[in-house]
This record gives sequence, structure tokens and C-alpha cells, in this order.
Amino acid sequence: MSQRLYKRVERTAIQTGCGVSELIVSTLETRMPPLPDRLPPKLAADLSRWSLLDDEALLAIANAVLPAKQQRRYSTLLRQANAGRLNARAQSEWDTLQQEYLRFSQNKAKAQFLLAQRKRASEVDGFLRARNDLPATR
Repeated sequence: MSQRLYKRVERTAIQTGCGVSELIVSTLETRMPPLPDRLPPKLAADLSRWSLLDDEALLAIANAVLPAKQQRRYSTLLRQANAGRLNARAQSEWDTLQQEYLRFSQNKAKAQFLLAQRKRASEVDGFLRARNDLPATR
């Protein structure tokens, strides 16, 4: 940890009336909540990496919407696919767009999951602190 960061953590610990170690552990527990045990390795790795993002970045991902042009094209190709009217070029575009939509939806779900986990961890931390009459660390 850089000296500058340590000083910032130390100052916050003093202001909140807790130890430096306690502040670091509490912050990490909130920022990096535990993940379910039985996740596919790729998903677990993604969530671990994404847990380093701040709430603002996660909210941007969670609230993102496909561009209007892409939404319209998706709807058009969906109607054509349901009617069995896709030629080879349109089928290829439809397959690609479905994969993009799936990736987009999965990213939104990951961000929403991490935000919910952080909120839950923060609420538990706040509850325990209030119950033990401990100062807030954030």
C-alpha cells in the first residue's frame, strides 16, 4: 500500500474511531462480497474482476440500454425469424445480434448482482455496527 493511501486510510480510521485493520477489512468485505460457491470458473473470474469497479461504473452497466437502432434491428430480425423469412445474410446478422444481446444482458445481470451484494454487505455492516455501538467506517 502506498504511503499516501495508508495516510488516507489512517486518517479515516481515526475519524471513525476504529483501527486501520478494522477499516480495511470492513471496506474490503463491502467492496468484495462473497460469491456463491458453485459458479462456473469464467463467471466467477468475471465477477471477481468486476468487483474492482466502483458503484458508478456498475450502475452505468446495470442501467445501460441497447442503442435504439440496434433495438429496432433486433425486433425486425426477430419478426422475420419467427415468420421463417431470414435469408443467409440476415440469419448471420440475427445470430450475431442474438449473441451481442445475450452478452449485453449477462453484463447487466453481473453488475446488478454485485450492486445487490454490496448493498446487502453494507446493510449487514451497518446493522452490526449499530448493534455493537461501533462507528460507521464509510
